[in-house]
Amino acid sequence: MRNVDLDAVVATLDPDGRGGRRGVEAVSLAVQAIAPDVEAAAVAELVRETIDRGEREGRWSASRTATVLSGVTVLPKSVLLPRRKEPPERRRTIDTPLRHELSTWATGLLLSVAQREVLLAVNEWLRRTNGGKVPVIATAERAYEVLGDEKAFDSSPPRGGTTLWQSNRLTFGLLRCERVPTPLTWEPVSLSATGAGRIVCVENHATFRTLLRVLRESPSSPWAAVAWVQGRNTAPLESLPSLPFSVTRLDYLGDLDAAGLEIAFTACATAENVGVRAGPACRLWELLIDRSSRPGRAVDVTHAKRLVGWLPQEVRGKAFDLLTEGRVIPQEALRYDLLRTLIVA
Repeated sequence: MRNVDLDAVVATLDPDGRGGRRGVEAVSLAVQAIAPDVEAAAVAELVRETIDRGEREGRWSASRTATVLSGVTVLPKSVLLPRRKEPPERRRTIDTPLRHELSTWATGLLLSVAQREVLLAVNEWLRRTNGGKVPVIATAERAYEVLGDEKAFDSSPPRGGTTLWQSNRLTFGLLRCERVPTPLTWEPVSLSATGAGRIVCVENHATFRTLLRVLRESPSSPWAAVAWVQGRNTAPLESLPSLPFSVTRLDYLGDLDAAGLEIAFTACATAENVGVRAGPACRLWELLIDRSSRPGRAVDVTHAKRLVGWLPQEVRGKAFDLLTEGRVIPQEALRYDLLRTLIVA
């Protein structure tokens, strides 16, 4: 396993030296940007090794109880970067009169230049809005309004760190904003309203359209809707609870290769994290395993065993053989005419 330049990772995650918490997704993107030639199947392990090494060297601390699953690799949900120390002379108190929402706790605090900028910007916003008497909007929109930077509230804690952001200090409630999940691409199988039902989620747009077409022609679909996560971008599944019907379960179908199965793990973990039961779309995987395969990259035995463990029991043996022999089956092998014959007929 190659070593990633930790200085480069820190510079990518925290260019201004403000410190703060970064999600594992941000760490993964930083690692992939620094090591773009790493195979997709090896990214999660490289991220894990980089986080472990960075923690040993004191670059950050990793979350212990909150973890996520990337493929078969368990990763900490986030890392906490220390703030670079500033010269004492740069820290001083605010000499501008503060509104009462801030003055009770901020008066007398020794703050950095960046922290003073945040606090003064919030102070001006509170003055301008009569204490925040405005509708609740997305954090990115409020961050741009207050600080001129739509990403200023993306980190955890937001810009300014824990000195400013605490339950009795700056909060999204005070600023009348909230985090909103990325929208999920989905369509109902039936145009009639439904109170609750299962949803089937796929990785690629062709299969998304094909499943919708087939299921809408079926007299009785097991799924109320079809969703599409667009490859590795599984974050939109956090929007499942906001769909206009209650999602009772998410069934997932991906490509039958190492990367596809890792995405499947992550997608289902994302759904589970927002309270939706998730797992493989068993019937579709059973259909996919019998389609023709094409050459791919062979997966080592240990990794293949871990990957196929997520699949339905009925397909694990064949899937293991395919992976270790360097064969793959994309989900597009389930073309419309074939699915129509197998599902609708």
